[in-house]
Amino acid sequence: MHQAAYDALKLPYRYVAVHVGRGSVGKALDRLAALGYRGVNVTVPHKEEALAWAAQADELSRRIGAANTLRLATKEATNTDAGGFLDTIQGLAGREATMLGAGGTARALAAVLPGAGYQVRVWNRTRERAMALADEFGLSVLEEPTVDADLVVNTTSAGLHGDRLPLDWSEARNGTVAYDLVYGETPFLTEAAARGLRTIDGQSLLVAQGARSFEWWLGLTPSREAMAEAIR
Repeated sequence: MHQAAYDALKLPYRYVAVHVGRGSVGKALDRLAALGYRGVNVTVPHKEEALAWAAQADELSRRIGAANTLRLATKEATNTDAGGFLDTIQGLAGREATMLGAGGTARALAAVLPGAGYQVRVWNRTRERAMALADEFGLSVLEEPTVDADLVVNTTSAGLHGDRLPLDWSEARNGTVAYDLVYGETPFLTEAAARGLRTIDGQSLLVAQGARSFEWWLGLTPSREAMAEAIR
């Protein structure tokens, strides 16, 4: 995806995967910096370690407690997941959101959705985790999951395993948008589509956060179309 963006702008860069074990992120980043790498994206489960390695981190990544994008020479960190998510929901009608799950990705969304004007309700199988997230970010907690909202975001990993969530889709509004952060078709999205609802999968966020990382590193605007085409 990033390589497609570099190639579209005829930039002499390469984007490669580096596999790192838990607890080794700091050493790996130091080594990459010594080798002349300019920046990295960091994926789960290393985002917290990446933030801890950074000497400078913006307010958003500190609030989320995780960083997914780094400048190696200056040891700067940011989080493009949150802003990338907002990019993908621009223009949606309504400002009531239900968030399913209370893990790391949910934290990123919780940090920005209220500031974008959304009233957010969160549900998690372990209610204590939902309450902790709600207390920290000013959300409300659902006793039971519901799709009675303008935007319903599934941040859980249920779709990775083909698992269903205990949702009654007859509760959905006419304009409800169903958003699953897992890539591709999931039971959550299939059930929403069967009700005639608009659906969005995680590829939209993948492209948006990647484009923001690109801009942060290089000060250039990538072709989001080229990036999206590369992952289809």
